[in-house]
Amino acid sequence: MKYPTIIDSLQLFREQDHPLKAGLDPKCRSTKPLCPDSFAKVMKSIDTFIFDADGKLTCVLWLGESVMPGSPRLIDYLVKHNKQIIVLTNNATKSRAVYAKKLAKLGYNSQKMNKNNLVNPAAVVADTLQRSGLDGKRVYLIGEQGLRDEMDELGIEYFGHGPEKKQEIDGAFMYDIKLEENVGAVVVGYEKHFDYTKMMKAANYLREEGVLFVATNEDETCPGPNPEVVIPDAGPIVAAIKCASGRDPLTVGKPCTPAFNYIKRKWNINPSRTMMIGDRTNTDVKFGRDHGMKTLLVLSGCHQIEDIIENQMNERDDMVPDYVAPCLGALVPERM
Repeated sequence: MKYPTIIDSLQLFREQDHPLKAGLDPKCRSTKPLCPDSFAKVMKSIDTFIFDADGKLTCVLWLGESVMPGSPRLIDYLVKHNKQIIVLTNNATKSRAVYAKKLAKLGYNSQKMNKNNLVNPAAVVADTLQRSGLDGKRVYLIGEQGLRDEMDELGIEYFGHGPEKKQEIDGAFMYDIKLEENVGAVVVGYEKHFDYTKMMKAANYLREEGVLFVATNEDETCPGPNPEVVIPDAGPIVAAIKCASGRDPLTVGKPCTPAFNYIKRKWNINPSRTMMIGDRTNTDVKFGRDHGMKTLLVLSGCHQIEDIIENQMNERDDMVPDYVAPCLGALVPERM
């Protein structure tokens, strides 16, 4: 996939046959294209901007280990106009502190884009557990370092992460398994060591009604450097435990409500004066639409104009953005 430079992005607006020039499609007139002038007008009615960020092909603030061209300039532009900035990712494998270091390394404004301006499912999970009142009970954790770091910060005791010890099994099935006592919650996210033993343990802990079932996100796949290789995300792991336990989790990541509640509580945002910006219609746009925010889809990543049209034709208005732009850099005037 070729990702547009700022020059490429601005050129899109000059091409007569580009869908943005014509206003997308007759069936998609509700989505408006943005350029620097029109964005400046829209910006007057917005106090808070929430940005998606992460992924090797999720191209909003960065692309893999490289900054998305023009994105830091937009952040500086918003800061200059006293806008509140929040970064919201669905990746729970890293903590907010790790993301903050990455943003600083990539040249983003460290005063406005630090740990205190970041939200990920790991932080929301830890907050959810703390607010639920575990009363000294432990958490069975299927997840990576980001979850552990955020739970450590709030003093939440957990176990189960990492590879399971190999067990000798007679026959085709495991008929018994050793379980820990005093378990108050099962937390499930992406983990590369997930296996049958972990699934069996989680399902058995969840037999107890009082044990919470919390999931980071239910994304089916995650992006990688080779588009020909499917990389399962947390979704298939969560689905396996849902199926085995017969229980539905409280999922905290986009587009679900716990992430919104976390942001609303922490920053006291006014949804009608907030804009969600991302590159996915099924997570970013839906999250914004479901919670009363304005939405902007950037075409520098996953979903394109064809996806907007398909959602509109399938009457999925919750996944149709208010606005669209080639990339963040295309929204910044030449002179800030």
